Amino acid sequence: MKIKIHPTRVVIYFTFTFILSTFNELAGPLSTFISFLLPSIGICSILHLVFSLFAFTFHQKFSNDHPQKGESVFYYLFMANEGPLPLAYGTVTFAESSTLNAFTEPAFMPIKRPTEYTAEIRCTYRGTYQAGLRLYEFTDILGLLSVENKIEPRIFYVYPELIRLDVSIEKIAHSSGGDQGGKDNTEEDPSVFEFLSPLREGKSFQRLSYKYWAKSGIPALIICGQSRSAGLRLILDLWPGEIYGEEKLASEDMATSATFSLLMNFSQLGIPVEFIIGATEKGVLIDSSASFEQAFQQSTNIIFSDSSFPLAAFDPDTTVLLISTRPLIYTEIKNESDLYNTWEKSLHTGKAPHLLLCPPPSHVEREKEIAKNLLELQLLSGGQSLIRICDPLLGVEDIQNALKI
Repeated sequence: MKIKIHPTRVVIYFTFTFILSTFNELAGPLSTFISFLLPSIGICSILHLVFSLFAFTFHQKFSNDHPQKGESVFYYLFMANEGPLPLAYGTVTFAESSTLNAFTEPAFMPIKRPTEYTAEIRCTYRGTYQAGLRLYEFTDILGLLSVENKIEPRIFYVYPELIRLDVSIEKIAHSSGGDQGGKDNTEEDPSVFEFLSPLREGKSFQRLSYKYWAKSGIPALIICGQSRSAGLRLILDLWPGEIYGEEKLASEDMATSATFSLLMNFSQLGIPVEFIIGATEKGVLIDSSASFEQAFQQSTNIIFSDSSFPLAAFDPDTTVLLISTRPLIYTEIKNESDLYNTWEKSLHTGKAPHLLLCPPPSHVEREKEIAKNLLELQLLSGGQSLIRICDPLLGVEDIQNALKI
């Protein structure tokens, strides 16, 4: 709770109080009444302020505590006076969401008796949202003091939209994760020893451990494990460069939806993926639904402030899919690597990465024109890399269309 004093009004109040106090006993009871009038009003005004703080009650409710991207959460606020007297003048202030145009409420509104208020929280983009009351404030009748009481706003974590992709995306990976051709990570890999199992009727003798049989006298089968080598390196690069505001949000939202949709689909197909964020050198292995869920829970906290170039995307020793909001060619930044030139150089090594670019809506046409040049270079060299541009204005359906191979 915070008390604020309004100096100008306090000075005026005490000046008039001093002047009227000189009337005391000059003209009988009336002059005495006048001299004590302002002090009495001041005391009553402060007491009424204290009363208002205790008599004011509110209740707020949200229709959904776990919204998904694209959903709306409906907000309900009820304010009431539980005392016998009217409240002092008061206002409530709402939390400002970090996402543009998310909450449709005014900055603040007066407190009335009783008041019901509804609003809509539009979860248009991935990220962290604040909603609901941030504080309420009452001011006494004379305007001398204000008391402010802060409230913790409700925090919503809105996750990227996940979409089902065509099974043809498995062609993006260099392999399906097995050490042998045609094997995926759900099949046993003879090169990975897991454990021994006693031989039972109906079991094949093909993988019988003769050494263990000779040593213990108990026939046992060799049970092989599963390969956990990554079939693909997936890099998310949310470039914090030239774009701002809603254009930036739309671009980042498309890129993160594409990234986590791919991770989800690859984990269901049994294709291990090394997931790298930005220019970091070490990634996280996503090889199961459990490891995907763990990574997905952290998706709302992915915020880029480092514009370093993702060099890990141009490692010739592995198959890479780079998902980026970075332009192919920089228009204003000089002396820095750009995607176009770096990708063109990697094309000569025969290991250019797959590119899925999610530019801001106003840059989509420009990036498509530049991407045509890369496709022509690839056609001449016989390369097989994927190059796709997704338009945030077309929604996640554009991701599905771009990844039909």
